[in-house]
Amino acid sequence: MKKSKMILLPMIVIILLLSPKTINLIKNKINKSSLKIEEIKEISFQYGSDISFLNYRQGFLIYDGKSLKYIDNKAERIFSLNIRIDNYSIDVTDGNIYLLDKTKKEIYIIDKKGSIVNKIGLKENPLFVKGIKNSYFLVHYNTNVEVEGLKIMNQKGEEIKDISIPKITINFIDVDKDTGGFLISGINTEKDSLVNAIFYYDKKGNLEFSDNIENKLFIKSLFLDHNIILVEPQYIEIKDKEFKTSSNLNLDNGIRDVHVMEDGIDVVDNTGKLIAINEKGQEKEQSYPIGKIKGVEEIKNERIVYSDRSIYFSQYKQKQDFTKDIIKILVLDDESVIVVFRGSIKFLRVH
Repeated sequence: MKKSKMILLPMIVIILLLSPKTINLIKNKINKSSLKIEEIKEISFQYGSDISFLNYRQGFLIYDGKSLKYIDNKAERIFSLNIRIDNYSIDVTDGNIYLLDKTKKEIYIIDKKGSIVNKIGLKENPLFVKGIKNSYFLVHYNTNVEVEGLKIMNQKGEEIKDISIPKITINFIDVDKDTGGFLISGINTEKDSLVNAIFYYDKKGNLEFSDNIENKLFIKSLFLDHNIILVEPQYIEIKDKEFKTSSNLNLDNGIRDVHVMEDGIDVVDNTGKLIAINEKGQEKEQSYPIGKIKGVEEIKNERIVYSDRSIYFSQYKQKQDFTKDIIKILVLDDESVIVVFRGSIKFLRVH
């Protein structure tokens, strides 16, 4: 009996070690213990205050008011389109690029090959453009009779819906990329009080809910599952799917950057601290050996935090230093990160 137990025990250990779950655990442990960062390429560009960088498909776009470039995650230029606009707004969906000329009241619709598939003229004064879903886009406009609103349009230039909201000044419109719904935040100063009016519409322009919040001036919104996060310079309010306030937080040191994570949001305050906030509004300060944090991104459900001249990969506890100041970073896919400096872009492969 004792001998059979001695034989059985090693067999159980072998079975456990050979199970797929155990193998995956071992692989994950090995993968998390080391990180290889390859510098694929560095390209130069002319930096200016009006330059835009946007994630697009398997790469990113650069637009400087003169030329639009699409570069993939291997640092290969897919197209370059010369199109000069002095006062512009730009946004994307997976399929199209929307480029608004505010002065000429024209919108260029550009496909993934860099071809202009349509140019649409507008009657009202356009302020910015936002891509939504199914080749639809939004145009925020104002008129000469103090009325603001937005149009939902398709890529043929057909108006799907016109939403005008009297007696408010729209301060931002944010799109939920998952659903195509969008939130409008506007300011009403009637009766000597400041009221932040909030409206949420589905992708077809049907109003789902609205609210008036006194003495608040929100600067942006974020979408986390069924929650809506409203951001003030020193305050965050989390609304549930019925638009009831589930929690609110005061951040005395101000807000520098806010990023949606898989299980909550990350806030970088003006002192360079990072605070993780879950869906219930519970907050926890995160500490990293990187100095004053400028911003945060996410790769493989893990944080990448960056300061003026360093990037820190939280999953691997590894830091990458640079000799130039970082403007921003973009995560292109699970292994591709670009680091934007003034005058150059460095492509990294992370594995």
